[in-house]
Amino acid sequence: MDEPLDRIRELEARLVAHGLILKTIARLLSESTLAELKAAALGIDDAGMQEANPDLHMRRVAEEMFSILEMVG
Repeated sequence: MDEPLDRIRELEARLVAHGLILKTIARLLSESTLAELKAAALGIDDAGMQEANPDLHMRRVAEEMFSILEMVG
């Protein structure tokens, strides 16, 4: 019965670890590289916001990119 809870804890641990590693890597990037990543996130978000055919997955990708970039300042 604890199997689903164990799986959730395992996934949560992986997400936290990935987040910490991504945050560390992002801190090593130059300002110009960070600016390029922000521009890419904006482009992905814009592509996902097409009125005729919005793509929620693309918007989610952009949201995650912004979240990571926000962690590094």
